[in-house]
Amino acid sequence: MSCWIRLGIEPTKDQTVIRNAYRARLPEHHPESDPEGFQALREAYESATRFARHEEDEIEDEGTGAPEVPQTLVDFYALLEDPARRFNPEAWQAFVKALDQLPLDAFDDLGWGLFHALANAGSLSYRCANLLAQRMGWEHQLLDLGFEQASKVEQFLQRIKAPDPFDTTLMSGWSEPAQMETLWYARSLDYLFEHRPLHEFEDFANHHTCLPLPTDEVFIKRLLVRFTQAGIGGAGLLQLCVEQQSQAPDDIDWLYLLACQNSLLGLEDQALPCWIRLWLEYRHPKAESCLLELCAKRQPDFLALLIQAFDRLENFRDWSHDLDDVTQEYGSPSQRPETLARWLGVGQLNLQGLASAFVDWRMTGDELPLLALLLGEHADSRLQRLYRHAWALHRGDVWLLQQILDEPHPFDALEGLVLSGFKYQAEQQLCWLNQAPIPLAMKAFLNSRSAEPQLAEELTKGEPHKICRLWLRRLRAYDQSALVRIDQAFDLLDAEADTNLRSLSLLVQLGQRGAVLPDIAQGEAAWQWHAQTVFLLALLEQPERWLTLIDTQCLERLEVNPAHPLSRLQPLLRRLQREQGNCTGLLGWLQGTDPVHGLLVQQLFNVQQALDSAALPGNAQLYTCIESDPDACGEDLLGLMLLWGVLYHDPSLDAEQHRALLQSIAAISCEDDWFEAFRDGLLKGDPVWPPRKVLTDFDVDKLLVYEVLDTLRSLIRYGAAGVPRTKVLQQLQRGKDEAANSVGLRLALTALLSWSERLLLAKSDTRPVPSVAVWRLGTRLGRKAFIGQVLGCVLITPIVALLSGTAVLGIVMLLLSIALLLSAILRRLHDIGRGIPTLLIVACLTPVLPFLPLVLFGFPGDKLPNRYGVPPDSAGEDTLPGGLQATLRRLNG
Repeated sequence: MSCWIRLGIEPTKDQTVIRNAYRARLPEHHPESDPEGFQALREAYESATRFARHEEDEIEDEGTGAPEVPQTLVDFYALLEDPARRFNPEAWQAFVKALDQLPLDAFDDLGWGLFHALANAGSLSYRCANLLAQRMGWEHQLLDLGFEQASKVEQFLQRIKAPDPFDTTLMSGWSEPAQMETLWYARSLDYLFEHRPLHEFEDFANHHTCLPLPTDEVFIKRLLVRFTQAGIGGAGLLQLCVEQQSQAPDDIDWLYLLACQNSLLGLEDQALPCWIRLWLEYRHPKAESCLLELCAKRQPDFLALLIQAFDRLENFRDWSHDLDDVTQEYGSPSQRPETLARWLGVGQLNLQGLASAFVDWRMTGDELPLLALLLGEHADSRLQRLYRHAWALHRGDVWLLQQILDEPHPFDALEGLVLSGFKYQAEQQLCWLNQAPIPLAMKAFLNSRSAEPQLAEELTKGEPHKICRLWLRRLRAYDQSALVRIDQAFDLLDAEADTNLRSLSLLVQLGQRGAVLPDIAQGEAAWQWHAQTVFLLALLEQPERWLTLIDTQCLERLEVNPAHPLSRLQPLLRRLQREQGNCTGLLGWLQGTDPVHGLLVQQLFNVQQALDSAALPGNAQLYTCIESDPDACGEDLLGLMLLWGVLYHDPSLDAEQHRALLQSIAAISCEDDWFEAFRDGLLKGDPVWPPRKVLTDFDVDKLLVYEVLDTLRSLIRYGAAGVPRTKVLQQLQRGKDEAANSVGLRLALTALLSWSERLLLAKSDTRPVPSVAVWRLGTRLGRKAFIGQVLGCVLITPIVALLSGTAVLGIVMLLLSIALLLSAILRRLHDIGRGIPTLLIVACLTPVLPFLPLVLFGFPGDKLPNRYGVPPDSAGEDTLPGGLQATLRRLNG
């Protein structure tokens, strides 16, 4: 466009007219709102000014009188309008070389005209534009321009220094619209990726479009990388990755892109081997998170195993011999911060079974649910074995770690990945256990033959001491002297100490009682040793909880070494499992004199355990339970008085316990009139019945309380002869099992039954007396034998008396028959729990009711041992199978 047309005036040499025209048009083209119009107006003003000074006579238009456009500009516009040359650097290079043929003054005059044409040309190849910019030297002429104009020029020159998205010569055969759209699209993607949030790039790239792309491998790969980073997958992109990766199978970049595209397209089966290879061969940082994500979707049971497998620390092997040196911390088993964060994250997932138990253990330290699953029966033994190895990495010693290294490589890719991580960690830990100075120092300390070995001073404080405790967490067999040294050197009972050393504390307590673990067997048998040991330690630590966690067949499957302390408990646990279907109510069956039983009893000393025990606890045990749980009875005044009264008179408690019970009874105060007489009678062994109104106020069963007091009085007075009849014992048992009764009353009933059981068991060791031993008046006679003897006396005596021949002999035979009948009646009364008083009553009533003794034919005998011995027909049988409580419960139905 002519400069005169731009200014809106006729050609003139009057500079004032030119200046006024420029000023008049200037408001129409503000530099900020219309920089291109402003630049063109400025250029027209400068051209008109040069014409007025006779400096541009060559550019005047001969036909119209306006200045002519130089041929060079015409050639440049032709270059821009030719699709074949517009993006071709060689064509631009030829144009630049043609500029060298111009005269110097003509070259200078063309400078800014070419710039404006270039700046307004639209989409260009920056490489081509930069060729012209460097030749024209615009960057060195910025000082000749105004500030705003110079800023615009500088920005343009900086922009064209950027590389082109691709080789623009590849578009030479395309149409101009296709060239423009493709270059705009590519530069838009570059701008969004580099300067805007990634979601904007993703949104733009996901808009449907149909554009040709040049066959520039670098551009295509960069585009693929950016699409992948933005989470955009496509079949074409995947195919490209497949082709390129097949051509360069060892190229990590193409392998990574192939893995990402497979994952983005949901092709998990194809993505998994790629991610595994990226991790195993290249330790690609992205592989860990992607594998964990895939595992959570496909095999969540393996997720916790994979997190553990990725917990890889540097395999440090260069420890200093100085035990206090900082290098002692390196290479010791620990968890990376990333692993701890992953435990926290995966804890929010709804994992089940082994995975859930393992994660909970790593997060909270609660090991028992995991141990129960490791010892139990699992549908997938392969998975259970892997979790066993994962547990061994934290708690196992050399033998279990060596088992991990000896595992054959599995066929499953994910399992192989997990096992490879486990082997790496096992090798590292074995190196630490066998070569690191602190573990070696601990072994030397525990195995020393010195009479009084001392732990190195450096290991008693600070970080080395923590590492020693870390070494002690692992399960291993210690002899008696080693346990003593551990107890002396480490405060295992400290509440702030490592909770993982609670198991070691139990081993020390067992050692103090003379029960130590046998040596660990080698090979696969090592796990059997650990299974027995963790079962025992879990039982001793939390018996009630542990017995509810294990499955029903765990005890049957567990092969226990006779030398192992667990062998002292396994038969009892198996018996309970078979008889009642569970192992609850263990307290009453334990023998406090046994070292293992005694330690377990200490964990079961509470009132609820005493009430729930399947067998009646001894009253000494019951006293300890009450002492350890003093608030269990609450404000139950009557129940506490009955309980303390029974225990106070029980001779199985020692003098100190009796003295404490006496003080407890004396310390109770009550202003009611009945109380003092009741307490005095209780202390003297002749308790009186409280008034019925008092019992009603206490909301207790009056008859049950009276039976308790009568039974206590009888036991105090007569000892074994005072054990009540079976019917009374059944009533007492029903009261003890009735949850509505107060805790104190139920404990008092428990104490009475336990006392009675002890006396009955003393009788149960005797053998039943034969029925023909009629002279054994203090024994029992069964109903069948009684019927036979009575009929024999009634039928045979008259015949023998008639055949005797003399009256005296007949009288003797009659008296003998009466004596036999009395013996049979008395022994029969003994069988139903009665004695001489009942016999006298029967003897007095018989003259009036001759057939009264025949009533004894219908009464069944006691099924339990009583004061007169065991049941007559119990030869070779256990008269109290399962104990008194179990027997009474069977009788009560």
